[in-house]
Amino acid sequence: MIAGAIVGASTKIKAKMLKIASHMLESGVGDLEFRDGKIGVKGVPAMKKSIGDVSLYAHYFRLNLPEGDDYASGLDANYVYDHPLTTMPAKDRSHLGIFYPIMGHMCHMALVEVDPQTGKVKILDYVAVHDAGTMVNPMTLAGHIRGGTAQGIGTALYEKFHYDAAGQLQTATFADYLIPTLHEMPAEIRVGHVETPSPFTEYGIKGGGEGGRMGAPAPYREQTRTLWDRLACAVMNCRSHRDAYGSWCGRPGSSRQGSRRR
Repeated sequence: MIAGAIVGASTKIKAKMLKIASHMLESGVGDLEFRDGKIGVKGVPAMKKSIGDVSLYAHYFRLNLPEGDDYASGLDANYVYDHPLTTMPAKDRSHLGIFYPIMGHMCHMALVEVDPQTGKVKILDYVAVHDAGTMVNPMTLAGHIRGGTAQGIGTALYEKFHYDAAGQLQTATFADYLIPTLHEMPAEIRVGHVETPSPFTEYGIKGGGEGGRMGAPAPYREQTRTLWDRLACAVMNCRSHRDAYGSWCGRPGSSRQGSRRR
């Protein structure tokens, strides 16, 4: 979605730059082209203006340009990207339509160890393979995936709204509401990339960072469910919290309210 918005706004700016360069070079817009960081007349190498010169002219020489909003001072544009594949929900609600057609695909695998005495989950190894379509920068994409995975681990193991019997929220600050830190993460989150360009997006780009957040909870839920079931415990909801583990298994001393101790 961001790529589509950037392309749309950039297209507007390029069109305005051609109009301004047309005035500066006394040529028709159709006779101009972008080449080597400049705007020049096609077939006439000597007739050209740098993008910097055109930008300067657009900002500071408004009175030298023709009248009209097309030549308003500055070079800026806004664009809201409406995906052409998006559809409305069915009237009978049999489906909700295509509302997010740029979702990436992912596979997350976790190797965990659960302490049978405390319910503490230790992450021994973690692998995340993502297909985010065309990769612009694999290094920063891997950072998005690892950051999203950290938040997914928080969803699965730590984060929860705790209320007392009177309905008072007990985790209203980050002193009590447990978010994952470096200490809760595995030593390394191994990231792999699969590149399948999307036919429905600009440059074939798909989403990347949100996949970590959505992909991470599932393997933890399944791993901890399996391990705890072996201990004759039942996992009752998505969050596999250690305090819940203690209450379900009848083990005392497992409450975490009001404490950040792991």
